[in-house]
Amino acid sequence: MRRFLILLLAVPIIEMLILVETGRRFGFWTTLGILIVLGLLGIFLVRTQGFAVVGKIKQEISLGQVPTTSLLDGLLVLASGLLLLTPGLLTDFVGLAILFEPVRRVLRLKLKSFILRSFLPGRLLRIKW
Repeated sequence: MRRFLILLLAVPIIEMLILVETGRRFGFWTTLGILIVLGLLGIFLVRTQGFAVVGKIKQEISLGQVPTTSLLDGLLVLASGLLLLTPGLLTDFVGLAILFEPVRRVLRLKLKSFILRSFLPGRLLRIKW
């Protein structure tokens, strides 16, 4: 939780520093153009990747398989879309990187490992009402 809070505070500061430096080096309009082009490219890629993931999920379900890999891909594509909607060059770069299959494969393995560790047999969460 502590890492998440640090990340939540650090990312906007880093984004601002990158945007200011990019604006200083290339000018306001060029920086704005880069942000717009990356955003549009991201929207296009998320849309096409999203449709591909949904198609893959449907295909696996119709074959009677559990679509765990496809569901994790869908989650990563959704995360990518959220990063691309966030203004900034760093989040755009990370969001675009997630859309590429080799990067998504590594993240999918890490996410699967995290989920398996979090829900090991014998762990019980008790909630009092």
